[in-house]
Amino acid sequence: MTGLRFAWFYITALLILTSFVAARRHNLKILGLFPHPGISHFHFFHPIMRSLAERGHEVTVVSHFPDKSPPVGYHDISLGGKETLANIVDLQIFENRRIYNHFVEFFMLYEWGKVACNHTIRSDALTRLMRQDNKFDVILMEQFNTDCMMGVAHLLRAPVIALSSCALMPWHYERMGSPIIPSYIPALFLGQSEEMSLPGRLANWISFHVLKLLYDYYSIPAADAILRYKFGQDMPSVGELAKETALMFVNQHFSLSGPKPLPPSVIELGGVHIQKAKPLDVELQRFLDNAEYGVILISWGSMIRAETMPAAKRDAIVKAVKRLKQRVIWKWENDSLINKPDNMYISKWLPQRDILCHPKVKIFMTHAGLMGSSEAAYCGTPVIATPMYGDQFLNAAAMIHRGMGILLNYEDINENNVIKALKKVMERQYHESAKAVSYAYKHRPQTALETAMWWVEYVAATEGATLLKSHSVHMSRFTYYCLDTYLVLSSVTTLSILSCFVILRKIGLWRKKLKSKSKTH
Repeated sequence: MTGLRFAWFYITALLILTSFVAARRHNLKILGLFPHPGISHFHFFHPIMRSLAERGHEVTVVSHFPDKSPPVGYHDISLGGKETLANIVDLQIFENRRIYNHFVEFFMLYEWGKVACNHTIRSDALTRLMRQDNKFDVILMEQFNTDCMMGVAHLLRAPVIALSSCALMPWHYERMGSPIIPSYIPALFLGQSEEMSLPGRLANWISFHVLKLLYDYYSIPAADAILRYKFGQDMPSVGELAKETALMFVNQHFSLSGPKPLPPSVIELGGVHIQKAKPLDVELQRFLDNAEYGVILISWGSMIRAETMPAAKRDAIVKAVKRLKQRVIWKWENDSLINKPDNMYISKWLPQRDILCHPKVKIFMTHAGLMGSSEAAYCGTPVIATPMYGDQFLNAAAMIHRGMGILLNYEDINENNVIKALKKVMERQYHESAKAVSYAYKHRPQTALETAMWWVEYVAATEGATLLKSHSVHMSRFTYYCLDTYLVLSSVTTLSILSCFVILRKIGLWRKKLKSKSKTH
């Protein structure tokens, strides 16, 4: 009887303790702020926010992309009223690219950031959110082309976890206490791998520092002006508020983007959007299964409209496909394709991850967007990379450096070059390298989503994870790079050399005097 009572007491205590722990863990109020209207970016954020709700947290998401079937606890506040960035990029603009294009792209990002900031700050969605007088345990936000939302986080007084849907941008490093080492860490826009020549390192150094200066000179003042107009002149600069970022989730993984000296406050979550495979459409499944010689997938992402390709390049790909014994699937944003060959399947939308992991898929012709590159790495599929803009050049260089693909420049697309590229990537070495990258990409102590959940709850529990914050964030660049130390050392060295010179000169003069005296005597 005593044993039964003890067992009953033990079970009751355990249930109470479990309930208490669960209540503590599942009682978080989390806000997501995602003002950029790019759907490819949101594909990185959405699984994290949704999983937080599925764990029992109360999640509020301000974005352009409401969840179509939200789980319990997931609340959308739609920004609306603005066109989202999907299938908008016309390929005609890449016909005459220049070497300085990545600086031009910065100003495009700057304009997008300014528009997104202005739209969000003046939106009914944000007004409604601020009026509710909510107290959030943690705020997740995109840090991309503007730090505008840091002003909102400042007013809500909650710790911030930043999310970057691409590799770290030049202005992310200092705020997170991460060193910029241009000798082997390639800048986002330039498109080099870790292995650079002297001219490459010089260009990389210039790109890093000029883009950082442009961001400080243009983007930060633009966000400050919008926030101060809305909330008053007492609002601190977002340049200073960004230094208070507790943690950053970045969509990269060392197996694909290369190892980097990251502080503990920067967490690699590359591939967090990759979920379990879903059944394919019956027709598409049959097309894949019955491909005797394998399948080639062509997809240039959610923003590029393949149908805007000049007729010469389009016909070149079509003619090349006709010469292949493999089948080809092409993401084509039109109902028809002129002279479409029998071995080609076209569709306006494709379940890219599920197709890439199909055993019959042999090659992925891609623009090297990070989502597609991550899926190629995950599935172990070799690539032919045709980067167009932004971080696509960086992603292409990373895959080529790892031996899982080759480059086919957009300017070089013609029938013979397409055939040559396909034959090259069919070689065994590219498939072996892709499988090696896939193994490293998949094998982690935790899944990317589990890692994200742990860190969100940790930041909330520690009210900002202050012990992760590097002191370097608040140091001047003069001090951070030890320029003051070098100045002292060079001054001491210079003074020592000058002193030795003066002493030696005086000794020489003294010896001369002695000699002249000895001669006179």
